[in-house]
Amino acid sequence: MRIEIDISGQIQQLNYDSALGFWRDNGIEKSVYLKSETKKEIIKRYKGQVTSLIEKLHCILIYYCIRDYLDNVNEIKICRDINVRRLKNFLPLLFKNHNYLEYVKIAIRSSDEPESKAHRIALKTFRRRKFAILLITREMIENVLFEFKK
Repeated sequence: MRIEIDISGQIQQLNYDSALGFWRDNGIEKSVYLKSETKKEIIKRYKGQVTSLIEKLHCILIYYCIRDYLDNVNEIKICRDINVRRLKNFLPLLFKNHNYLEYVKIAIRSSDEPESKAHRIALKTFRRRKFAILLITREMIENVLFEFKK
């Protein structure tokens, strides 16, 4: 089983909201939404204190989007919008209590592959034509932000 993940509205673009969507091989598709005001608050508050804050925010969005849908998954394909090395280091730290990602391959989509099925989901959520399952709040981010310790 494979999961594809894509984001619409980059996290480093503070004036835009961000929507992250995922699509699973068996047809499950979900998305989460992060408002620009929340991004500005988090980045203003933690910019000097937390290293690689943008990548960690991206991982937190992925965490909230896929955490309930990881059963029988053996590969996660993620869009090329993030530093690959940091993502592979940070993402398993969020799931360390349950070892969900222990046998899951994290791969980055290559540029010659067809468009991700998750891209359509993220774009529809970003344009507010599809509802997100979760609206990410500042408190939700702060609860998970310091879980990146080994």
